[in-house]
Amino acid sequence: MRHIALIGVCTAGLLAGCQDNSAEVQKLRGDVVAQQKRFDDAEDRWSTEKSDLQRQINDLRAQLGPLPVAADGSPTAPLAETLKALNERVEKVESTPAPDARLAELEKRLDTVKADAVEAARLEAAKGGTPGGPAMGEAKVAELMAKKLAEEQAANAPTKALSEALERLGISDAEKDAVKQSILECKKEQLALLETPTAEGRVFADELIDAFIKTQAGEATQADIAKLFFEISKTPVAGDAQGRTYLQAIEQSKAKNKENISRVLTKEDQERLTRAHGDWSEFELGDEDPFTALYMERLDKYNADKNK
Repeated sequence: MRHIALIGVCTAGLLAGCQDNSAEVQKLRGDVVAQQKRFDDAEDRWSTEKSDLQRQINDLRAQLGPLPVAADGSPTAPLAETLKALNERVEKVESTPAPDARLAELEKRLDTVKADAVEAARLEAAKGGTPGGPAMGEAKVAELMAKKLAEEQAANAPTKALSEALERLGISDAEKDAVKQSILECKKEQLALLETPTAEGRVFADELIDAFIKTQAGEATQADIAKLFFEISKTPVAGDAQGRTYLQAIEQSKAKNKENISRVLTKEDQERLTRAHGDWSEFELGDEDPFTALYMERLDKYNADKNK
C-alpha cells in the first residue's frame, strides 16, 4: 500500500522551488505518520476481534451440536441465542471496512485537499502578478493545506447535534425537515415503548433516565446503566403481539428510521451523516427531543427528592 499522498506535497513535479525545511510541511508529515500508526493499531484490533469471535463460535458449535430452532428459523434455547448473537457480531465486524480500506479513503480525501490547496496557491500567485513565482512556494501551499485539512476535519468530526450534521449535507430545507421528522417520530416511538410498563410494572424509560442522572451525580456507575440495557434486551414488551423484547422493538424502529432517511439522501450524504454519528436515531433534537423533556422531568423529581 502506498503512503498517504500528503507526504508528496512538495515533490519537484508539484511545485517550483520547494524546500524540505518548511515547518508547516514537517508538521503535516508528522501528522500523517501518527495517522498511519493509528490505522496500523486499528487493523491489529480488527483482526484480533474477528479471530476471537470466530473461535468462540466454533467452540460453541462443537459443544452444542445441532441447535433447536422454531418454524421461522429463530433459536429456541439460551445457548442458541448466544451463538446467534456471536454470529451477528462477526457479521458486523466483517461488514466494517478494514483499516486499509479506511486509509485508502483518507488518502483519496487528502489528495483532493492537496489539489485544492495547490490550485488556491496558484490563484493567489496569479492575483499577485507572479504566476508560479515565490507566492506559489511550499510554505504557502502548506499553509493552505493546513487550513483546508482543518476545514475537512471539522466537516467530518463526530457530532450528535442534528442541526450540525444536516449542515454538512447537500440537501434542501424541505429534505432537512423530512430527515428531522423521521428521527423525531423514531424517538417518540422508542420513548413510548420504554414507557410501556413491564409485566412487573417497571417503566424502563424512567429507570434509564434516573440511572443517567445518578451517574452524573456520582451515585451510580456505567455498570448500573449496562445492567438496565441487558434487562431491556431480555424483557418482552407487555402485550406485544409479536412477542418482541424492548430492544428488538427499538431496533425495528431504528431500522425503519434509517430506511426512511435513506430514501431522502444520496449515498454520499448518507456517508456524511454516518460520519457525524453512526446511529441516526440518536441525533439530538434540542428542545424538541422527547427524551430531553423526560430528562428534565426526572431531574426535577430527583432534585425535589434530594431537598426533602
